[in-house]
Amino acid sequence: MIDTDRQAEPAKRRPGRPANASTDDTVAAVLVAARRQFAAHGYSGTSNKTVAEAAGLTHTAIYNHFGSKARLFTAVFVDVQDLLIAELDRSVRAAPDEPAFPRALLDAIEGLRVADPSYVEFLASMYVEVRRHPELREVFQGGDPFPIVETLRRFADGSTPDATVGELEDPMWFWITFALGLAQLSALADPETFAVTLEVFRRQFATIPGTDSGDAGDHGGSLP
Repeated sequence: MIDTDRQAEPAKRRPGRPANASTDDTVAAVLVAARRQFAAHGYSGTSNKTVAEAAGLTHTAIYNHFGSKARLFTAVFVDVQDLLIAELDRSVRAAPDEPAFPRALLDAIEGLRVADPSYVEFLASMYVEVRRHPELREVFQGGDPFPIVETLRRFADGSTPDATVGELEDPMWFWITFALGLAQLSALADPETFAVTLEVFRRQFATIPGTDSGDAGDHGGSLP
């Protein structure tokens, strides 16, 4: 079930909420505002000040909790990553005897989009932003892999179509490319086109040896 408090517009204070909201509430509000700002305006077009204004906070609150804009961007990615992993896990648990992909990726992207389109819009643009900005490349390419990498690798085992598995050293990259394409589609297409395209993907993959049947029933849309 979607946490409606998490999805609420951060700039609107609920009746009765005290002015000195807790640290957790402040961080949650900043992450929502930052995700939407980065998704809509990109890394260059977003500043700590504009995020603070969107969250209904002073810009010092951003610096106090996150410091640099690069650290804020990273925090947004970690937040989105955690939800993506949760959606993948939920989909896999729903049909444990079937190959995880592509069904779990289709379910996860669909679930994130239903929860808030900015989740997927952020994912659709983040790899371009990382390539453009050295301070982001240092974070995303210079340290240990993020948990989503191992999650994708684990679920990719046994899910890559037979026609391609012999040509790939690491099938995970097949599915990363597929997921990024879904994210781009979600960011660009209207809801009806996106829904129809997902259904076409499900039917097409059902005809490829080595992938799941595509008829698992519940195709997602809710977050834990």
